[in-house]
Amino acid sequence: MGLRRAHRDLHARVGLRGVCVDAPSNDEAAPGIAEQTRAKPTEARALSLKGTGIVFVASRGADIHGPSRRGAGVYAWDTRHISTYEVRPRAGRLRLLSAEILPDGARVRYSLGRLHVERRIVVDNSIEDRWSIANPGPRAATFDADVVVDADFRDLFEVRRVKRTTKGRRDAPAADGHRLHFGYTAIDGVKQSTEVVAPVDAWRTADAPARGRIEVPVAAGEQRAVEIDIRVRSTLPSPVVADRDWAAWERTSTRFSSDSPELDAWITRSSLDLFLLSDQTKDGFFPTGGIPWFVAPFGRDSCLTAMFALPLRRDLAPAVLRLLADHQGKNDVPERDEEPGRIPHEIRQGEITRTGGAFGTPYYGTVDATPLFVWLAAEASRWIPERDLIGEFEPNIRAALEWMEKRGDMDGDGFVEFERKRPTGIENQNWKDSGDSLLDRNGKRPRGPIAAVDVQAYVYAAMRSLSEVVTKRDPAWSHTLAERSERLRAKFEKAFWMPKASVYAQALDGRKRLIPDIVSNPGHVLWARIASPAHGRATAKRLRRPDLASGWGIRTRSSRSKHYDPVSYQNGSVWPHDTAIAAAGMARYGDKAAAARTIAEMIASAAAFPDNRI
Repeated sequence: MGLRRAHRDLHARVGLRGVCVDAPSNDEAAPGIAEQTRAKPTEARALSLKGTGIVFVASRGADIHGPSRRGAGVYAWDTRHISTYEVRPRAGRLRLLSAEILPDGARVRYSLGRLHVERRIVVDNSIEDRWSIANPGPRAATFDADVVVDADFRDLFEVRRVKRTTKGRRDAPAADGHRLHFGYTAIDGVKQSTEVVAPVDAWRTADAPARGRIEVPVAAGEQRAVEIDIRVRSTLPSPVVADRDWAAWERTSTRFSSDSPELDAWITRSSLDLFLLSDQTKDGFFPTGGIPWFVAPFGRDSCLTAMFALPLRRDLAPAVLRLLADHQGKNDVPERDEEPGRIPHEIRQGEITRTGGAFGTPYYGTVDATPLFVWLAAEASRWIPERDLIGEFEPNIRAALEWMEKRGDMDGDGFVEFERKRPTGIENQNWKDSGDSLLDRNGKRPRGPIAAVDVQAYVYAAMRSLSEVVTKRDPAWSHTLAERSERLRAKFEKAFWMPKASVYAQALDGRKRLIPDIVSNPGHVLWARIASPAHGRATAKRLRRPDLASGWGIRTRSSRSKHYDPVSYQNGSVWPHDTAIAAAGMARYGDKAAAARTIAEMIASAAAFPDNRI
C-alpha cells in the first residue's frame, strides 16, 4: 500500500483526551512519514473553547443549533447554560470562510452577499461575541438578522444521555430592554442564571427559543460593529480565583526549540492547549481532564499531566497535589467508592452528581490515582527543591501508601487491585476505563478483583521514587519503601511475564490467571522502571512490532487480536499520552532508536491534524 493510500485510510477521532489513529505500518517506511502529512484531513467539525470556568461548544461556524447529541452549548458548573445560540440572517446565509482557535477564544470569518463578516469570540468568565461587518461594495447594504437563544439548564450528564427522574424548576425567560434573562433552581436549591445582552429591537419570549432582531445599515466602504454578551451565574462557589493570561503563561513557561519545525509547532500547540485546559486556583494552575466533557479535576489525568509538564511548568504539580489532597478519601462510602486515603477519580459540580445521581461527587472509582499522587509528590519535590512538598503533604502521602498496602490490595497477595462497589460505578478503574477494554479469550470481562499491569508499575514507581527523595529526611521510612518496592518487583516479574509472547500480560483476574491479549499497557511498565533489564528490552522491541506500532503511534490493542477495533475508544486506537509513555519507557531501557521512531510518528500525527493538535 502506497503512502498516500495509507493516509487516505487513516481513521481519526480528535480530542484533547485522545486521538484514535490507525494506518498500515512498517518500520522500513520511516522516510515516507512526512509525505503522509501533506494532505490534511477535513477540519474539525466543532469549536470547543474554554475560558475561566466556561466552555463554549458550537459548530465550526460558531452556531449552537439547539439541543443535540453532539452536546453543543455554553457550559458552566457542569450545567448547560445555553442550548441554542444563533445569529440568523433574514436574507441569505452566512457562508463560512475560516475558523481559527486563539488563546482566549476564536476568530471566525464569513461572507454574506456583498458583506464581509468577522466574528471574534472571547471566552473568559463570560462570553464576548464581537461582530465586525464590512461593506467593500459601491452600494449601501444592511446586516439584518435574528438572534435566537434558549437555555435548558440540563446537567452535563443528562446531555450525555443519563436519565433523570426529578428535575428542578426553569423560570420563564424574561426580557428587559436589550437584556434577556434565563433562570433555573435545582432540586437542592442551587440557583443558576444566564443573561444575554444584544442590540436587538426587542426580545420575543412567548415561544421558545427567544429571539430578537438586529438591523445594522452599512454604507458603501463602511465597517460596523455588533456586540453580544453572554453571562452565567450560580450560587455554587467557583475554585477559580483569577482570569488566565496567555502572555503571562508564555513568559513564565520553559521555552523549547529544535531543528524540527514540526516538533516546534507541536510543542507550541501543546503548550497552548495545556493553558486552555488549566484553571488558575489559589495554589496555581490546575489542568482539567478535557474539553468539553471533562472540564473537571481528574485524579489520574491531572497527576499524569502535572508530571509530564514539570519541565514546562513547575506550578501545576503543587496545585494538583493540593486539590487532590483536600478531597482525599476520609470515610467508607461504597456509593462513591470512597475509602480512607484514596485519591478521587473526578470531582463534579453538576446537579445529578451533587444530589447523589450517576456516581456522586467526589467519585473515587480509580485504582491508579492514589499511586500517581504519591509518585507526583516525589517527582515534583525533585523539580521544586525550594518548597518542602514532602513535608507539606506527608500526612496525605502516608494515607495514600496505607490505602495501597491495605485497601488497594483487596486479597492480600501484594498487588493493588480494583473492583467497583456498586453497579453504577466505573467497572474498569485503571486508565483504560471503557467497559470493553479488558476482555478474556472469549470476549467476556474477567471476574475480579483485577490486578492491572500498569497499576503495579505505578505503585512500584511511587514507592521507589519516594524512597529516594526521603533518604535524608527519614532513613527508616526510605528503607521500608525500598524494601516494599523490591518485593513488589520480584512478585511482578513472576506473575505478569509471558515468555512466549516476550511481553507482560495486561492483567491478572480474580483467580490470578493471566489476561494475555497484547496491548500497550506494558509501555507504562517500562516508564515506571519495574521491568527487569532483559524483559524491559524485550518489551520495548515487542511494542515496536507492526501489530502495535501503527505508523502514527502505539495501538492500545494489537491488530492481531480478535478484539481489535481501530476506531474504538481503547481497543486499537492510538492515544498520545499512552504512546509518549511507551516512548519514554523505551528510552529508559536503552532503546533510544525505538523511542525516537515512536516520537517521530507522533510528530507526523500532529502535523496531519488541524492546528497540530492531538
